[in-house]
Amino acid sequence: MASPRRHRGIALITAMLVMALAVIAAAAVLGSANAAIRRTGTLIDGERAWWYADGLETWVISILKRDREDNDVDSLDENWARPVDYLPVEQGALRGHLEDLQGRFNLNNLGSNKPLVYVKQFQRLFGQIPGLDASQASAIAEAIRDWIDVNQVPGGSGGAEDSEYQGLAQPYRTADQALQSPTELLAIKGVTPEIYRALAPFVTALPLGGGSAPTPINVNTAKAEVLYSLSDQIDANKMRTWIEKQKTEPVDSPQKLQRDGTLPADVTADMVSAKTSYFLMVAEAFIGSGRVALYSVVLRPSSGSPIVISRSLDTE
Repeated sequence: MASPRRHRGIALITAMLVMALAVIAAAAVLGSANAAIRRTGTLIDGERAWWYADGLETWVISILKRDREDNDVDSLDENWARPVDYLPVEQGALRGHLEDLQGRFNLNNLGSNKPLVYVKQFQRLFGQIPGLDASQASAIAEAIRDWIDVNQVPGGSGGAEDSEYQGLAQPYRTADQALQSPTELLAIKGVTPEIYRALAPFVTALPLGGGSAPTPINVNTAKAEVLYSLSDQIDANKMRTWIEKQKTEPVDSPQKLQRDGTLPADVTADMVSAKTSYFLMVAEAFIGSGRVALYSVVLRPSSGSPIVISRSLDTE
């Protein structure tokens, strides 16, 4: 028969085990509650950040509308081109900038009513970008055209239609329509992640005009690589001089650059412009532990208010 002392020892150990389990359970509940509180706080901060970013979008639309009312020329010395690096708000800050998308090469021009002109421009752009092999440009341009067109006939040796993509480990079809985003390049034959990253700052995907009319380049805002891609007859010294004056002495018509020989005669009127209809807004809101980055493509028509035609979000 067990002694009373032995029973007391077992009871004490049992009580200690129960106490330990209770402490562990309480700690787990407290930890879970704290995590839930932090998660809720992050969700609230993220929601507030989104509304601030959305407010920036509304502000940008009003700036672009006023700018069009003031003049028909778009250049880098205007209010819309000035970035907001730091704007303090309650419990956080905002930053953002606007970019003229017509300062980039429109990939959908490869499917326009003048495709060969833009194939050559794409090839020249390829050659202007460090790290890219210009010999790959022709095949990639053909593959992009096939991605856009509605037929199933590959264009040249570099083209690719459904039969090419359906033979992949993860098969898919061509879009058979204009690109909606430059990121579609990653699905197109010949475009590696390295090529995409190199091209991304210089290309865009904008709708074409009526009758598949190409989108012109704004000479006042285009990067040097895009300007040099306009022709293989460009006088490098004259173009270099223009690029130096671009931010301070914009032109109200590209014809001025043709009269002084900066743009050669083969750069036709539909290839260049001094005004813009498409802009990219990049806005970031940091509120508490929340962050939202909003990327909005804004169309500013010749009359009426600007409208957002696409947007994407990046949240943390």
